[in-house]
Amino acid sequence: MASLDNMLAEVVGGMPTNKANMASGCWQCHGSVLALKRDKDGNILRSKTDAPQLDYNTWPNTGIGRINPDGTKGVCIACHSKHSFRAAVARQPENCGKCHLGPDHPQKEIYEESKHGISFYSAQRGEGSNAMNIMKDGKWILGEDYYTAPTCSTCHMGAFVKLNGSVAPNSHNVGDRISWNLRAVVSNKLNRVTFADGSVTDISGEIPPRAGQKAQYKTYVREGNRLKKVVTEKTIQSVVAWQQRRKNMQDMCKSCHGVNQIEDFYKQFDDLVDLYNEKFAKPGAAIVAMLKKDGIWENTGFQHKIGFTWFEVWHHEGRRARMAVAMNAPDYTHWHGMYEIARNFYQEFLPEVQELADHAGQGEKYKKVIAELLAKPEHLWMRTGGSAETMKLIEEEQKLRYNQ
Repeated sequence: MASLDNMLAEVVGGMPTNKANMASGCWQCHGSVLALKRDKDGNILRSKTDAPQLDYNTWPNTGIGRINPDGTKGVCIACHSKHSFRAAVARQPENCGKCHLGPDHPQKEIYEESKHGISFYSAQRGEGSNAMNIMKDGKWILGEDYYTAPTCSTCHMGAFVKLNGSVAPNSHNVGDRISWNLRAVVSNKLNRVTFADGSVTDISGEIPPRAGQKAQYKTYVREGNRLKKVVTEKTIQSVVAWQQRRKNMQDMCKSCHGVNQIEDFYKQFDDLVDLYNEKFAKPGAAIVAMLKKDGIWENTGFQHKIGFTWFEVWHHEGRRARMAVAMNAPDYTHWHGMYEIARNFYQEFLPEVQELADHAGQGEKYKKVIAELLAKPEHLWMRTGGSAETMKLIEEEQKLRYNQ
């Protein structure tokens, strides 16, 4: 609710006197700060039955991060429909599609393309050896109640039978088994830390922090009907390193797959994330930082086309590619992902950088920066002139790769 996404909805796509884009769009998934209607003296307005009246801009709202008038956070019906609160409904992949679809997080479409999704949709819904038993009441355990395919809740939340016969419990924290941050501009490994006061957060880094260290904790507190960011320094009590979070996911994978397949899948996964990071995200982020430092990138960046271009490179195409490889969707990994990233990076982003720099009187500086970037091996194909030489270098690189 305090993110760049919300600014795009509230400011870029909205009006000061009309909150429709947030109220009916973003907040329906992210959640709203529920506000009470008040009179000019600040008194709560009530209906004829004495019930407090809610601001229609903030209610009805079933967003997962909703902040309620009594200070509580969240709402169960984001996943558990009020028409049928059953876990049997919440565990089905269609349930996640209210929020997890579209250009920047198309998990629903990714799942439908994946072999997991295909297996699920072609399986029986009842009991039996080739069934999901998905309407079962109570516990639903992979390796005990079903075997055919996982749903979203299986991998991210579900209970499963471990190789030693014990049952790993389910969780309501969908991030417990996630080891990569696939949402940020540049992906980093995720370590979960619990502070001495019991608060919990994720800290990025290949090297996990240690218990006893100090770390920043960022949260938002409600002030009236607004959110205020508060950053404090706290002492770390315990850490779940990214390696352990990955192992937790892999233990679930072992219910159906062999160790070699799981390990090789994660190597493919890591390679794609590293490719995105090293070839496009890190160089692009460095150039954006330069533009800001040189006073060329205005405020949010959306005042010029380049702001939208860069945002879509990492927030749309970049997320699609990374999330797709995590869930085995080849079309979303390449054509809706890396292909779109490459096309927009080379043909939109870099030319727009140069154009802005030229207008700012710093064209030569950025021309040199872009030339140095494109001279790197991963961008060889873009070199002008000597195309035969370039193709020869690419062919030699491919031979080395395939000989390995």
